[in-house]
Amino acid sequence: MARLLWSVLWGLVCIAAWAQQTARPVYYIQFKEIVHRASADYLMRAHADAVKANAGAFVVLLDTPGGELQATRDITTTLLNSPIPVIVFVYPSGSRAGSAGVFITVAANVAAMAPGTNIGAATPVSGDGGDIPQDMRRKVMNDTIAYAKTIAEQRGRNKDWVVKAVTEAASITEQEALRNKVIDIVASSPQELLVAINGRTVKVAGGKTLTLRTKDAPFQEIPKNWRESLLMFLAHPNVFYILMLLAIYGILGELQNPGATFPGVIGAIALLLALYAASVLPVNALGVALILLAFVLFVAELFTTSHGVLTAGALVSFTIGSIILFQSDSPVFRVSFWLIGSMTALTGAAFLFVAYSGIRAQFRRKVSGQERLIGMIGRARTKLEPEGMVFVDGTLWRAIALDPPIEAGEYVQVDRVDGLTLYVRWQPKPAPTAEERESTRA
Repeated sequence: MARLLWSVLWGLVCIAAWAQQTARPVYYIQFKEIVHRASADYLMRAHADAVKANAGAFVVLLDTPGGELQATRDITTTLLNSPIPVIVFVYPSGSRAGSAGVFITVAANVAAMAPGTNIGAATPVSGDGGDIPQDMRRKVMNDTIAYAKTIAEQRGRNKDWVVKAVTEAASITEQEALRNKVIDIVASSPQELLVAINGRTVKVAGGKTLTLRTKDAPFQEIPKNWRESLLMFLAHPNVFYILMLLAIYGILGELQNPGATFPGVIGAIALLLALYAASVLPVNALGVALILLAFVLFVAELFTTSHGVLTAGALVSFTIGSIILFQSDSPVFRVSFWLIGSMTALTGAAFLFVAYSGIRAQFRRKVSGQERLIGMIGRARTKLEPEGMVFVDGTLWRAIALDPPIEAGEYVQVDRVDGLTLYVRWQPKPAPTAEERESTRA
């Protein structure tokens, strides 16, 4: 009887333990990002939260064009050493696991793809999207190949294809990935995926084997916090580029117009945000230096007669600096060529307009001192034959008529000024102003 009672109790304990295991929630994140320091920090923070909550699994809904190799290594290191099962799902349809996404997908305990997705093209490239120089190419390629092999072997995936994705930029669909044993399953939705992998055994960090209980598990998202959302927005190459230019424009505007305040405030805010983004982006110091040099040359053009040489040099420096602004092994860290062309044209046009305005101002009639009297209308107080007195701008002046005689009371126009003498011409009586007409009626 006692043995039977213990058996029942043991059975209840096992059932309770199994029920508790099935109730463990599955946490997920939506990783629709370029892989860089900010996005890697988000994934690793979310994974740490899932581990802390003793989650049944951690799911990454992946859609990425790729990104920085060092950030990718940090992510894969986290996934390979995870104490809880990690599932990477290339989702939804139309998504891709490009470049760095290949390593992230292969590093998961369970790799899955949705219909209409693709994976591949993991060949390292230079920061501008071109081939790596020959003297560095062998070193980078060998290192990346070894890195790919290690991950594939640890997860039991097709290492030959993974190496091909690195060496030949191979890219395949979800069905081809399933046939080539690059992934484990094709599913149409996260819910379908959780049902399909239920009961599957996986090996996590420390060699521990766990059985997935995901069929009826709660599926909860770990969203970005405000800091991660802001940083990932700012960390986009195009956004950083615009912020940097706004900072330069604003600071130059404040220096040109001290006390204007608005340009300086905008420039200072843009500068701080750009520095914040630069902390996570692989910014190329040479690219920034060339852009700053371009602005120096533009300003120098305003004070030097170079016949356009400085402006041409500034445009070349600005364009090259914009193209090589980021130093990375992924072409996704590249400013849009459309944006570069637009900003180059806008910047060049702005400085040409400033230069044109300055030149035009040099030929504009002076409006200060006695020179401002030129063109003014006055009346003769005495007869000019040719010399006499005229009343102009509230003052009595000695005048010489250029077309004498001019009778007293007639109107004259100042032609030029020589010291305290005005040279004037006869002027017909001007039409009365609106105030004079109203005064006459009254």
